[in-house]
Amino acid sequence: MTTRSSTERTSRDLPSVHAAIAQVDELIDARRTLYRLAAELLDPDLDDPLDAAVVDSPTSRGWIGRALATGDAVACSTLVPVGAVATDDGWLPAGPTTLAVASRPEANALLSDALAAFSAELARQRPDAAPLRLLTSADGERFTSAVDIVRDGIALARAVSPALVDDLLPHVSQLGLLDPDGAGQLGSASSRHFPGLVLLAAPDSAAEVAEALVHEGAHQKLFDLAITGAMLTVESDRCPPFGPSWPPAGRRWPMEQALAAGHAYACLDRFALDAAAAGALRVFGPGSLLPVARERSQFIGTWLLERLDWLGADAHTLLAGLHGLPPRPAPDCRPSMIATLDGYFAQGGWIVRRCERSDRAVVGRRLGAEAPEFFFVNGRAATLLAASR
Repeated sequence: MTTRSSTERTSRDLPSVHAAIAQVDELIDARRTLYRLAAELLDPDLDDPLDAAVVDSPTSRGWIGRALATGDAVACSTLVPVGAVATDDGWLPAGPTTLAVASRPEANALLSDALAAFSAELARQRPDAAPLRLLTSADGERFTSAVDIVRDGIALARAVSPALVDDLLPHVSQLGLLDPDGAGQLGSASSRHFPGLVLLAAPDSAAEVAEALVHEGAHQKLFDLAITGAMLTVESDRCPPFGPSWPPAGRRWPMEQALAAGHAYACLDRFALDAAAAGALRVFGPGSLLPVARERSQFIGTWLLERLDWLGADAHTLLAGLHGLPPRPAPDCRPSMIATLDGYFAQGGWIVRRCERSDRAVVGRRLGAEAPEFFFVNGRAATLLAASR
């Protein structure tokens, strides 16, 4: 267990904790490089790399992700860009990024797969729940009022904790505002199956939006860290599950969910500290998680730190930073590792695609109808592998 002072100290520098693994621009570039190579392997008719607007789209990433799991082909010509759901005035500035709000009337159709997935999850908790529906420009004043609150919420979040918010929101590409008539008690949601998409029930206050963006932005940040780095291993799913100490009783979270929750609570703790320092904590209502964020972050963190053998090297670095432990540098690709990889890659059929913002590359291949395989390697290993082909 860490002391209060060490938690406060590290909590206030969460962007540096993340940057110890990868800077924001490097992380997003690595993610794009991975998805572009995946599309190249999944669509034999693809002539040029996917545009950033397409490869950043949550629906595109969702379709590519499913195809990677099944080995099915993807027709990249049918993938839609981030802005397909947004009207011309449906873009909200958020510091270093811009968020596309699902404002076009056809957004419900364009995001139907995601809405169906979220609705199914909600129905498991509430069998009587109605299917989720987005508010769009077709809903008139209900939609515009909700967008105004979201705009105020972004401003509040950045006023309270600009460094944290500017570190998290670049990993969010689309916002969908749910019709509260069907959302019930759902406040916000995101899913690793549709990364980049955050759903908010039409909010009542800017404070509600600010907290939700930090919470869901933390999940989106971790999604990108997980797919481009060494967060989880093949052993992670075999770890006995985590049991939260707070209601409802009897829940069990697999390692991946525990890591995501611990990271989100650490981000909320940092946000709560900054809100208190700014005298803004009072604006967050009785349903806020900010008052319990530190306790839950430490509780989950203690559990995770006792199970590091189930986690990858980047998760070790992340947890060390979150909980005030000595930093753990990411392992480099030593000659013995290069030799091992080269022997494995000598099987042939591998494609090397270098990242633009870092000394990394994605190496991938697809054999017949099998699902593609991918590895991230450093630039030196990529050079050796390319030369050996």
